[in-house]
Amino acid sequence: MKNLKNQEVILRKLSIEEAEIFNDIHYRPVLYGKIDCDNYAQEDNAIDFTKRMLWLCKFIYTIRLKDKPQEIIGTCTLYNWDKESKSVHFGGSLQPKYWGNGFMAAALSQMLELAKYCLGAKQIKINIKPENEQACRMAYKLGFSIHRQASDCTILRRKIDVKPFDGALIKHNNMNKNLQQAG
Repeated sequence: MKNLKNQEVILRKLSIEEAEIFNDIHYRPVLYGKIDCDNYAQEDNAIDFTKRMLWLCKFIYTIRLKDKPQEIIGTCTLYNWDKESKSVHFGGSLQPKYWGNGFMAAALSQMLELAKYCLGAKQIKINIKPENEQACRMAYKLGFSIHRQASDCTILRRKIDVKPFDGALIKHNNMNKNLQQAG
């Protein structure tokens, strides 16, 4: 596989036609324990799970490489919008072969813009399980700090207007073009 670190990502709104790949990205044994599986009902199939996530999350996107826009490499979402505190949570998952290339950081960068301009959010939070050391490292590099420690996860947060600590991790894409493609 060629060097992926220079690749840009695009986000597209998740559709029900992508249920199988969406389900696969979230329900793999390699990730089990690293992500929050509370959204799964035992009787779920891929379509039911995807329908429920589309119903629960207005801002749910697939992550794709700009050079291969037909291939879904991950997903990301904004959820738990709190209008009073102007905070929103970010969640995402990548297929393992794409880990460590800055793709989730690039997706987060686009989602920060979406949260800021579409919701008026002032801060973003991420829930990370202790086992997910790679996600913790990424969040700290991007300027997140610990907001609250729970027994099963750490909640990190940062202000949306603050620049990430390491801007080299993020490829800035044209958000308007990506949102038009997603719509």
